[in-house]
Amino acid sequence: MKNILIAFMALLTLVSPATADEMQDWTGVWDTQWRGGGAVMDLHQDGKDVVGTYPGFEGVIEGRIDGTQLTGTWMDAAGEGVFTFVMSPDQQTFMGRFGTGEWWTGARTQIDMASAFFGELDMSSPERTLESFVRAGNKAGEGRSDRLGIVLPLLDFSANGEELTPYQRIDLTRLFFQIVDRLTFRIWELRPIGDITGETDYTVELTQAGSNLSYPVTFRAVDAGDERSGPAWRLVIPPEGEMRESLEELTAIHGGVVPHSRAHRELGSPRATMRTFIEYWDQAEKKNTELFLETMDLSRIPAAIRNEEGALLGEYLIEVLYRIGRPLRQEIPDNPERRGRYVHFLHPTGLVEIVPSEREDGSVQWQFSADTMDSARQLFMALEDMPLLGDKERARQPTTFFQLRNQVRGLHRDLLQETRAGVELWQWLALTLWLLMALPLGWVLTWGAAKVLRLQTHEDEHSLSAAVRFIWPLRLVFVAAIGLFAVQSLGLPQSVDIPLRVFFSVILSIIGGWLAYNFVDKINEFLELRATQDQILRSLATSIAKLAVIIGAILFLAEVLSIPYQGVIAGLGIGGLAVALAARSTLENLIGGLTLFADKPVEAGDFCQVGEHLGVIEGIGLRSVKLRSLDRTIITIPNAEFINLNIENLTRRDRILLRKTIGLRYETTPDQLRWVLTEIRILLLKHPMITPEPSRARFLGFGEHSVDIEIFAYVKTNDWNEFLAVQEDVFLRLIDIVEESGTGVAFPSVVNYLARDGGIDEESTERAEQIVRELRDGDALPFPNLGVKARKELRDQLDYPPKGSVDLESRGEKKG
Repeated sequence: MKNILIAFMALLTLVSPATADEMQDWTGVWDTQWRGGGAVMDLHQDGKDVVGTYPGFEGVIEGRIDGTQLTGTWMDAAGEGVFTFVMSPDQQTFMGRFGTGEWWTGARTQIDMASAFFGELDMSSPERTLESFVRAGNKAGEGRSDRLGIVLPLLDFSANGEELTPYQRIDLTRLFFQIVDRLTFRIWELRPIGDITGETDYTVELTQAGSNLSYPVTFRAVDAGDERSGPAWRLVIPPEGEMRESLEELTAIHGGVVPHSRAHRELGSPRATMRTFIEYWDQAEKKNTELFLETMDLSRIPAAIRNEEGALLGEYLIEVLYRIGRPLRQEIPDNPERRGRYVHFLHPTGLVEIVPSEREDGSVQWQFSADTMDSARQLFMALEDMPLLGDKERARQPTTFFQLRNQVRGLHRDLLQETRAGVELWQWLALTLWLLMALPLGWVLTWGAAKVLRLQTHEDEHSLSAAVRFIWPLRLVFVAAIGLFAVQSLGLPQSVDIPLRVFFSVILSIIGGWLAYNFVDKINEFLELRATQDQILRSLATSIAKLAVIIGAILFLAEVLSIPYQGVIAGLGIGGLAVALAARSTLENLIGGLTLFADKPVEAGDFCQVGEHLGVIEGIGLRSVKLRSLDRTIITIPNAEFINLNIENLTRRDRILLRKTIGLRYETTPDQLRWVLTEIRILLLKHPMITPEPSRARFLGFGEHSVDIEIFAYVKTNDWNEFLAVQEDVFLRLIDIVEESGTGVAFPSVVNYLARDGGIDEESTERAEQIVRELRDGDALPFPNLGVKARKELRDQLDYPPKGSVDLESRGEKKG
């Protein structure tokens, strides 16, 4: 395997460079960044040679491709040097270095320098110049100096000296934009009154919302080189020192600092809310919907459908804003201390306003009002025929509903005619069609699901039960789901949309909960038949799953019906103590069940001694353990009590102890006793069902009526019936040994002999004593233990079961 891997890696090493040379293409527009700045760079590749420019800094680069690398030289207003770029495997980004190790990274972008920036620079009037500057600054973003380089033709830097590098000009431009961005003004209101063609400079006072501060902005007329169009107007950039002083005054209302680039996400002003709303609508395709929905007051919409309905109303509002004219954010107040509502648009059918509301932590956030959201659809209908303004700025296309509506509009304008409840004709037709399709489709889907899950057959004697538990609930769930999808897709008015959504959602919560509850039982039955899961885990998981289904269905229903259950849940924190005390035994049993699952001292089917009870574990539940006793009765033991009992799991024994003390008559001679001990030890070694270690037979001592021998051995089985059979066999052989020795088993009783006692067998006694004398004379007396050689020779020599036993066949052996 290692050699194959090495060969494979070597093959990749040989193939990769050629593949990289064939596939890599540096041609395109790259959005690049370095420490403290960046630039939009346009690269063109010719073979292995690459040239490019980044006009924001009057920059030029030249390089040559070597594998995945592009190396060469750069030169701009700041100086010149060498660089190394390495393209990523997906050819969408690169990593680079220049200078003394400074980083330079880039990503492919769809920016078209000519159309996206230069085409917007309108210098025909002061207000157009300021609008072009602000729009470019808004696109650049705080701190993105590279994009601001595009607007340098709009600016007059003469107040800061003649010899300025592009970098210095961009820094001054960024500083000036930060000032303008702190102000609130309407572009239309900047139009000069009267003829200013003879003027060289034109100054307007721009104010800051929430303060008495104003800032003068000066425009300077220059020769545009076209007599028909008149002069071009540039913004005059004040000296740097004056701008910094002004910026310090203007940021006092924001705590003395320039708000960071993500401060608007806190929704602290009408401007921040409008900006966040538009930005996050553009990003909604990437699932960044939470903050987008937070910009709108959706409190009048049921919680269960709030996200879907809020997204739809948000799109209506976006369409309205594009028809009004997408606003510059500088035209909207950003005063964080403002408390009065901000009205952005008024119409006889509704309005667009942003109002403050208080958060739980006491801070203020601004949202589009509930009235605005209620009127969003009516506003869209009223403005629908208004041509779009600024549509080319869209980063996201309309959703499926609006695309569908546009197609309907293209078919016939009369299909958009409103009927009762504000529903358009095409929506009634589409909704009716959806519902008519839902019935047969629900039946077909249910039939397929029933076949796959084997929920019901015509021959099933429990078919009625299956129909009630699964078939009809599935049909209703499919029909409700199809209906809910239709309602979400058709963009119906709230007066129709919300009742239908609530109706279908209630069906899904109730019937879906019933269906899920029965499916839990179905899964439990499936696992129980196959016995593939731990019985304790299955029981606990089933109970917890059922409880979760019930709670989930109730909470979902509460969401649909707008029942304020949050307060009830919070109250459980206080009432939880009382509930815990009242249900203490139930909780103890639940915890006991979890402990049994974690510890697993027993399992279903184990034969156990539990306290004073002996029997087989039949079931382990969430509350109790069921044990079937030897009397065939069921004993139920609560989990909390069960885990505190002494539990002896007899099933898990690997062997069973055979321990017995036998007493021989006091007339037994020492040599007889030695012979008996020897024969018993030989018996234990020869027996194949007895473990050789640590089996033993020992002279234990002198009892009241006998000399005692203790037998200690383990039987190789964990089955009690087999153990009894082995024990029986050993005891019968012990009787033979005792009889052969000539002695007898002692009894703790008083015997009155009416006849003469025959005593012990003298012949057997002599024979036993003779054998012991021979062993002693031959230094083979097996005390205290048999020798190692003898133990090996004697091991497993007895037939067990004995010859002629019917048990031989069950052990797979032939009768001897």
